[in-house]
Amino acid sequence: MRLLRQIPRFILIPLLVLAGAAIALAPVPVGSAPGFSLGAKLPQLGKGHIWCVALDPAQPSTMLAGTDAGVYTSGDGGVTWSLTLPGPRVWTAGFDARNPALAFAGTNGDGIYSSPDAGRTWQSSSTGLPNQDVRAMAFGLDGVAAATAAGVAVSPNGHSWHDAGLDGYAVSAIAVAANFPQFTLIAGADGGSLNGGYLFRSTGGGAWEVLQSGLPAEAVVSSLSAGPIDAAVPKRPLLAATSKGVYRSGDGGTTWTQSAGITDQVTATFVTYSPLDPSLAYAAADAGGSTGGDLFRSADSGTTFGGFDQGLPGGSKNVESLAVGATNPPTLLAALDPPGAGGALYLAIDATAPAPPALTAEAPGAPVPTAAATARPTPTPIHAPSRAAPEPASASGIQGFAAAAFHWPTPLVFEILFVLVAAYAVVRWRERYYVEGPP
Repeated sequence: MRLLRQIPRFILIPLLVLAGAAIALAPVPVGSAPGFSLGAKLPQLGKGHIWCVALDPAQPSTMLAGTDAGVYTSGDGGVTWSLTLPGPRVWTAGFDARNPALAFAGTNGDGIYSSPDAGRTWQSSSTGLPNQDVRAMAFGLDGVAAATAAGVAVSPNGHSWHDAGLDGYAVSAIAVAANFPQFTLIAGADGGSLNGGYLFRSTGGGAWEVLQSGLPAEAVVSSLSAGPIDAAVPKRPLLAATSKGVYRSGDGGTTWTQSAGITDQVTATFVTYSPLDPSLAYAAADAGGSTGGDLFRSADSGTTFGGFDQGLPGGSKNVESLAVGATNPPTLLAALDPPGAGGALYLAIDATAPAPPALTAEAPGAPVPTAAATARPTPTPIHAPSRAAPEPASASGIQGFAAAAFHWPTPLVFEILFVLVAAYAVVRWRERYYVEGPP
């Protein structure tokens, strides 16, 4: 304080002004929350629900969305969408594991449609299909399987079908448990003769065995997923979303263990593995059309899940479906169906996902899944925040003057303060020496 009293006002006032400007203009550290953030809300597709989404394994910028009004297709990473298959409600959509350009859609009562050009054009592919209500599809190296309201159908090419059993069940989910040494399916039901079981494994020739070890009684299945394999995971890991929790199997479905981290109050309705990492899995809940729902992630192959919903709208997340692209880091496309509103799509890059391991071929001569180029939407979608950002405060006179006249960074401002103080010291010394006389 004594030093300040000795400084003349004609120098002190500018010093104080510059100090205030330095404080006002000092940048405030901006922290970014760790973890996953669904960063881009994509255009709304009509006014109905979005029941399924899919990403082309070879070109993740090519996307499909099955809705109440049909299939919408995007070829630019979700920036623009076109209704390429109008009409039927679409429960499921996906791409052939052997030829990613070949896409399929399963409808509510209108059978199966196929697209030879990744969703741009469609044609009916229901020859021999025993039931036209197709609720889920699975793609393997030896063929395609369809879960219908009355059993399972299989096809070598996705165009001609035949009955594969479970005719007395409403099959809601299906996955390829193994491609080698035998094409093996896991199927889950949510209707029919469920007293004897609700999860099944094919044994060939249309025969199925009931899977019960470790599973809860009197439940139903809403989703199934099989992951890839690597040197540490010799069999495809399996996940099953049931009405009584999420369960994991590491032995092809023989035994199951409940996943931790998803509370009993949340019923997961969709599960999926990353196509490049058997340890990375996601689970989604849609709250049955009520307010709620959530998104979860597991980095230990479904053993434990944790909340992974940062960036989703608060209150009603209602994640209906999720697609994970074969990219590193993973590209995610999430479909939300909040109550009382049309479905919404969110796109993100899961930058916090662990690096994927080196995968191995499941069958001799089979291709090994590899990472595709990460989808780069053009133009980049504009993020729609869940709440409006506050308008920036208008600059004060000092801020405006300093910003417009100087554009100085904060360290330079303090350097100038130091120079002014030094200059004052020199001027004061000269004044005392020449005016007041030497001591």
